[in-house]
Amino acid sequence: MQFELSDLVPGATVLGDWEVLSEAQQGNLSSAWRIRRGDEDQWLVVFPGWLFGDAAQARAFAQHLEEVATARHEALPALQEVRCADDGTVLQRIAAVRGRSLRAFLREGERLSSAEAAALGARALDALAALHEHGLVHGDVKPEHLFWDGDPDGVALTAAGVTAALWSTQHLGARTQLVGTPFYAPLEQFSGDAPTPSSDVYNLATSLYEAVTGELPWQGSGFVEVFQSKMQPVPAMAAPARQVAMDPSLDAALRAALAPRRQDRPADAVAARAILQQIQAT
Repeated sequence: MQFELSDLVPGATVLGDWEVLSEAQQGNLSSAWRIRRGDEDQWLVVFPGWLFGDAAQARAFAQHLEEVATARHEALPALQEVRCADDGTVLQRIAAVRGRSLRAFLREGERLSSAEAAALGARALDALAALHEHGLVHGDVKPEHLFWDGDPDGVALTAAGVTAALWSTQHLGARTQLVGTPFYAPLEQFSGDAPTPSSDVYNLATSLYEAVTGELPWQGSGFVEVFQSKMQPVPAMAAPARQVAMDPSLDAALRAALAPRRQDRPADAVAARAILQQIQAT
């Protein structure tokens, strides 16, 4: 299949009969575009060919995306189609994502209340549980990949399995350089461990903490400083974060998920969800 990145302009037609409307998201590894056919809106996620060493890796990556789609949940945008272009570009067509990303909220100076963050977190944990029950991981939960439209049920978790798929298709083995986002990844990934269900929980807790306080729970602006901050048993909160009146039950749940040692954190999304429910009930 022939495909050119230059085709992605508003008004152009891609994949035969889908009209490009606008760019929906731009990331380090991919871009997402709003597309329409008739009255149907969807997203087209594009992974450029340079991500892959050869065509075989691109095909393996596409296959992994299809495997991830076997985990079904309303917060995981349904996969419609995956294609590989002749140049190795992988095209993923998914159900349209509603709302704005948490990153957009934060950039505009908005914050979630503790109740909103708890509701969003519970929904995201349910989506992660669907992945974990299939032996899969998200691998890079962060504000850019969490979308919310204000409705407790209107949560979407994008980019599921992308980081893990790149790890697998590039044959990086069980240990390698950090793949993910340092500010959101747990300590074990800094030393080269692959993402796990526990790291998904850690990433989500970091994202929710930031969404409520406007600050990351980790101090430092560089790789080494962030690593050292993550080694502390209790996150050293920035001064602005300490001024936010976070609900004590949510604070306790997030701190449990942000423990430096993997064995001290919830093992997966089901365990984290149980802790959140138990704390909220007290």
